[in-house]
Amino acid sequence: MAMFYYKSRIQYDGSDYAGFQWQNGLKTIQDDFNKTLAKFVDGKVTTVGASRTDTGVHAYHQIVKITAENPIQLSLESLNTSLPAQIKCLSLESCDGQFKPSAHTLSKEYRYLFTNQSKVEYDDRRFVANISAPLDLEKIKFCVEALRGEHDFCNFYSEGSNVKSTVRNIFSSELSLVNPHRLFQDSPLFIFPENLQSCFQLKISANGFLKQMIRHIVSALWMVGSGKLSTDDFLNLLNGPKSPKQNWKVAAPNGLFLYQITYREE
Repeated sequence: MAMFYYKSRIQYDGSDYAGFQWQNGLKTIQDDFNKTLAKFVDGKVTTVGASRTDTGVHAYHQIVKITAENPIQLSLESLNTSLPAQIKCLSLESCDGQFKPSAHTLSKEYRYLFTNQSKVEYDDRRFVANISAPLDLEKIKFCVEALRGEHDFCNFYSEGSNVKSTVRNIFSSELSLVNPHRLFQDSPLFIFPENLQSCFQLKISANGFLKQMIRHIVSALWMVGSGKLSTDDFLNLLNGPKSPKQNWKVAAPNGLFLYQITYREE
């Protein structure tokens, strides 16, 4: 039987979801996306995402491959009208059946947004985290720069998934101040409080990421900034053997965005 293949780009607010990937009995992005597609397409429809993204994590740029027994003939407007308000499909086009959303990536870029306020002065906490302890930003920036290159991130991930190696190559990493309204000005999904005109952004691009790797990195950087971990300690964890104990809890998921995926053919 001939199958039909499509590549779609979606965005989502993951606040109320147990991640992207389907899980039995849980509310996931993939499950809601599949159920919506099934309303329009006759026959079996399956999907595969480029990244799993954990509970509470958002996506500005997620790629989903759709495999269908029959052609998909619907407009983006019709699809988006039927999708939950937290999910938006930006493009839907035919693709090669051999296309693999995760395996064929050249790089993935994540961004983590956070504030450093002793008291949070806004109510909406869906898209930005906060660390209340005073931070030494120079020490944090030193460690952010040290992330660049190839390292063994055995001390910066959560176990529970099968990985052949914990070595990853970080193409770029930087900490900066950004206006979140401008950063997401073209997306109606990500709305920030009016009085939040700036926040910190950790931007990291790599050939791949481990489970909760960025949230571990963020927590470690906060510990460096608050004086609970020295820069030497950070470098030893980054370049040394597996530590017998975890020195931190993973940072909250609400500040994390899957922001960009680049493919070899692009």
